[in-house]
Amino acid sequence: MQEPSMPPAPAGQGGAVPPRSPSWTIVVPLLCLAATVGLWWQVRSELAVIRAEQRELAEFVDAVRGSTSLDVSGDPALGADEAVVTLIEFSDYECPFCIRHFTQTMPEINEKLIETGRIQYVFRDFPIEQLHPDAVLAHQATRCAAEQGRFWELHVRMFGPAGTHTMEQIEAHAREAGVELDPFRECVASARTLPAVRDSVQTAVTLGASGTPSFFIGIRNPETDQVRLVQALSGALPYAEFERAIAAVEAQARR
Repeated sequence: MQEPSMPPAPAGQGGAVPPRSPSWTIVVPLLCLAATVGLWWQVRSELAVIRAEQRELAEFVDAVRGSTSLDVSGDPALGADEAVVTLIEFSDYECPFCIRHFTQTMPEINEKLIETGRIQYVFRDFPIEQLHPDAVLAHQATRCAAEQGRFWELHVRMFGPAGTHTMEQIEAHAREAGVELDPFRECVASARTLPAVRDSVQTAVTLGASGTPSFFIGIRNPETDQVRLVQALSGALPYAEFERAIAAVEAQARR
């Protein structure tokens, strides 16, 4: 006699074993591995950028050390005439990093290095025309103000973002700086200071400067105004970087 078969189990109460959830002992290591790979790739990419920047800076410094000297006679300068160490800045009035340097670091340089007589500071034009075409006019204008002995008075008013150097805005700054406007307008309109701006840009490029602001530090002969370049810095750097570089050049000048 055939034994009665067991009735089928109701749905959800037996039958096929339901699929098991993935074990956390597998999932967690996989997640950790993925995170590690992602972090490794990010660090690797950042290191590549740092190495590229280091190579660029090394080439920049080599270019400076390969140069002999720079004549700064006639350039706008601050500081003691007898100062041997000279800091030369090549800058663009519309460059964001130049503006940051001017507002954040330059006051400390002025207080601790220029006013104390440790260095002479020289300003040179380096407007990046492809990025800031209006900056060229701004640099011409400060040279026109220099014809009236008002370079620094206008210079400190000229750092500003793109769009702030129309002729109307420049004239407003010139008026505040005490510049006589009629000869100033004539000078700017004649573009007679443009060749000097172009020459300054070319000098920066020849020295190896690839961006703004760029700085060169050297030992100046006060009798000839020839500066033998021995150090280079680039970018909106904290004051400590300038102190370190200036101290190194001072030590070299004493040898």
